[in-house]
Amino acid sequence: MQAELYDPHLGVLELGCDPYVVTSIQVGSPEVREVSRYRSLTDGTFDDTRYTGARAITLVIRFKDKLLGECSEAGQYPSMQTLIDLLAPYMSPRLRPTLTWQLPGSDEMRAAVVRGVNWGWTVEGPKAQGIAPQWVVPSGEIVAGGPDALHCQTIRPSVDVEAGRVYDLVFDRTYPASEAIGGRTIVNPGNAATNWVLTVYGPVVNPSFTVNGVQITTNRLGGVTLTAGQTLVIDTRNRTVLFNGLPASSRYQNTNFDQWSWDDLLLQPGSNIVRFDGTGITAQTAADLCFTPAYLG
Repeated sequence: MQAELYDPHLGVLELGCDPYVVTSIQVGSPEVREVSRYRSLTDGTFDDTRYTGARAITLVIRFKDKLLGECSEAGQYPSMQTLIDLLAPYMSPRLRPTLTWQLPGSDEMRAAVVRGVNWGWTVEGPKAQGIAPQWVVPSGEIVAGGPDALHCQTIRPSVDVEAGRVYDLVFDRTYPASEAIGGRTIVNPGNAATNWVLTVYGPVVNPSFTVNGVQITTNRLGGVTLTAGQTLVIDTRNRTVLFNGLPASSRYQNTNFDQWSWDDLLLQPGSNIVRFDGTGITAQTAADLCFTPAYLG
């Protein structure tokens, strides 16, 4: 079983290769954030539960006890204490490393941002010692891992709508208006709704973005105008709409925020229809939509 830990300050620690060997992994389901109350004077409850919380992940890792392994360089392995010392920093509650794993027989990788919870260990004899580190996934989210995890597509603006048609036949047929020209189908290969980041590149005036019929507009309070070289970054995970991506330059107040919720904008599993509109567009105008597929387990 392949696994690794990554932190920007600590680097990468390979766990699925000598001298660490992952013998088991336990991925818990996310905690259900129950919201319910009893029904008065009758049986049952009113259940408004909708969201989940954190989940736990536990690995069982053995230290290889032979002198030379398949993935190690020639020479003796580091001592048991050294191997524990290499792993322990990734368990610090101050850090949020990324744990990536690949199940046996699978060509897909999964990843989660984790926080260390427990990494106690015991020694039972001179060889084949083990450790069972435990993490919590604060977001509860599991996403695709590996170098191809991030999916990005460029979307060109469109303001045209294909008109419907009526054919004068013996049996008249009416064809309704089609989707907007320039609408794109974005496929989310995961089995859970996922967040995304949209970067709009100027020039464009009052850009708008539609996901599965839910539209974000930016024409309130003077609107939003982007010149060449300027951007508008919409981030559903952080719930921000930022001019040039700057935290101090929010444009959320320019949107029709009272007509949608952030949950409405997530990319659903399977096909999603998206559209980017605006006025004052040129050949330079475009938007990049980036997301990482999410999974329930």
